[in-house]
Amino acid sequence: MRKTEREKNSAFVDGTAQFAQSKYWRYLVRLALLAVFAYALIAGLRTVADLDLGWQLATGRWIMEHHAIPRTDVFSYTARGQEWIYPVLSQVLLYLTYAAGGYALLSWLGAAACVGTVALQLRHPTLPGTLLALISVPLIALRTAPRADMFSEILIAAFLGILWHYYRNKQEKLWLLPLLMLLWVNLHPGFIAGLAICFAYAGLELLEILAKRDRTTAVLRLRRAAPYLLATAVATLANPWGIRIYLALVRQASIQSAHSAWVREWAPVRINIPILLQHTAEWREPGSAGWWLLAIALVTVICAVCMRRFGPALLLAASAYVALHAARMSAPFATVMVIVAGSLLADACSTETAKRSFGKLQKLMRAEVMALMIALCVASFAGIRIYDLVTNRYYLKASQKFTMFGTGPSYWYPFDAANFVRNQHLPKNIFHPFSSGGFLLWALGTDYPDYIDGRSVPFGEDLLFHTESLLNQPLDSTAWQQEADQRKINTVFVNLDPELNHAPNQLLPYCTNERWRPVYMDEQAAIFVRVSPENAALIDRLQIDCRQVEFSNPPPTHGMRGRAEAFHYYLNTAYIHLALRRPAEALTALDSANALFSESAFVHFVRGYAFQTLGRWDQAERELTLASELGSANAAPALASQYHRFRRYADEVRILSKAAELSGRPSWLYLQLGYAQLANGQAAEAVAAFEKAGKFSPFDESSAKLGESFWQKQQEGLARARQVLGAGR
Repeated sequence: MRKTEREKNSAFVDGTAQFAQSKYWRYLVRLALLAVFAYALIAGLRTVADLDLGWQLATGRWIMEHHAIPRTDVFSYTARGQEWIYPVLSQVLLYLTYAAGGYALLSWLGAAACVGTVALQLRHPTLPGTLLALISVPLIALRTAPRADMFSEILIAAFLGILWHYYRNKQEKLWLLPLLMLLWVNLHPGFIAGLAICFAYAGLELLEILAKRDRTTAVLRLRRAAPYLLATAVATLANPWGIRIYLALVRQASIQSAHSAWVREWAPVRINIPILLQHTAEWREPGSAGWWLLAIALVTVICAVCMRRFGPALLLAASAYVALHAARMSAPFATVMVIVAGSLLADACSTETAKRSFGKLQKLMRAEVMALMIALCVASFAGIRIYDLVTNRYYLKASQKFTMFGTGPSYWYPFDAANFVRNQHLPKNIFHPFSSGGFLLWALGTDYPDYIDGRSVPFGEDLLFHTESLLNQPLDSTAWQQEADQRKINTVFVNLDPELNHAPNQLLPYCTNERWRPVYMDEQAAIFVRVSPENAALIDRLQIDCRQVEFSNPPPTHGMRGRAEAFHYYLNTAYIHLALRRPAEALTALDSANALFSESAFVHFVRGYAFQTLGRWDQAERELTLASELGSANAAPALASQYHRFRRYADEVRILSKAAELSGRPSWLYLQLGYAQLANGQAAEAVAAFEKAGKFSPFDESSAKLGESFWQKQQEGLARARQVLGAGR
């Protein structure tokens, strides 16, 4: 008897093709599932570090205290009164979680979200889907940290799983969709993804109808699903703002160009051959997950087209495009890969061609041997990745993670500095970078309105760029004087973690200016108070000399957690010493950091910078070369500047060419490369480099003022290169 489509689909629930229905393969699927969930739990269990969590906790606290929903900005002094539309249920849940168990319980909430998302992806597991989930865990873990959008990642997996398996003729409870949407629209603006999934499902059915493959079944499915899809769309209006919730999406889109330029998670993913080769070869590094999935997506799309599954092929291609358009969309792309690509690859294993191939393979190798080999690969892959997480190798080696394995708050949260502000009653208003706004809002409360935070929309992109511009100028500049007068700013708070902002580069000028006085500094933050008659007594009591500050209280190095915290302590203090022109002390701190973990590219970069400061050029070159090989984005420009100093233009061109090809944001590298090629007598190559610098520039119309220096150098360099090129003809 001929099998129905539903029977064919259910044949792959155990993740095997017909050639592999022995008990060994069933055990393999179970082992793979165990590895996936263990990996997801360990990847999700880490210290709380998100930059946006602070303002979300603060909103939840405000709602619980006032028994009302804030409809305008109530937290800042720069955007107070501006309309603010954002789903609040997630913020209340996050605050209640914190109230029940502090940062430790928030860490466990993130771990549960990561495991829960993977579990929803694998509701109907196939062996290909389970292996794809194993690859995808780092991408899911990245987006399920405790913050509002973790709920979107969970619900994307739920929505896609329900509709995809319904499309494949499985029994699904479609009535769950409007109920889930009712929650989603009150949890996070990502609810629009739920509507997109519904639209994609309808598109799949319409393609089935147009292709005349299984028109009757597709019509019946779509007709049965239509009321639930309509109810899901209507459910989006069940929120405190009604239809105006869509205004929040429009406003978010309006500042998307600014986010793409400056917020890494919204930036497009650059793709070329050197980048592909570099990342796909680094199987041990979780950062390669997205590239492996893109490669598998390409293979799966080809398989789907060969099987005449044009709708699913289009869905996979579209999700890959979205993931390349914004790095933040890598987790939804991973969910599509596990659910959709996993099913399609399982289907491909059932084709006659695959069966013949598997049959030939079985003649060469018994099923239990094949299962054992795959099991060893899966166990080794998951085991090594888990080891790197538990030992903090992954967190210490990679840049901008700000977290480590375990529970509790991140090392970068400047609690002591925030307590100093409160305990010493420092004057309002406080200026701080974008990255510190959420934390300070949560730590200081409404007693100290913030300058800017991660909400972005009520502040507008102009203030974001203005903040960046101020941080690159001395505190006694005219721009700072005007800003302080206009905003009545009396305190400046800067985070000193070198990967969070530009503060260390300006630290010495900040400390030695005439209009502001340093009153506090530790390895995480520095605080300055404005010189004025009102602040005179406070400055006399609290003023410090930055150049005499000592860092002599490192955390104990007990266990993996203690070693990681001590590593960051020494790294931060080294960078601060270097910024204060104390390179010898910086090298001592770096030796301590390197003894704890030697694979950090940033440690070797700072060592190279310190050696440059001391004029020890050979040692600087060795350290900067090693830092560049380990993946430091800062090492190549620093090393190139040293080569330029000694007229080693060919070496300068070589190091910059490689760095520019591998960089996700190469505009400044191409600009520097163009001038190096001019010095090396390569005018034609310089023209191409300057043109690429303009092509990849983040300075569009909205941020043109911030990019004035860049565009001036780019235009001058391009004109010089063309002039030299024209004179040589």
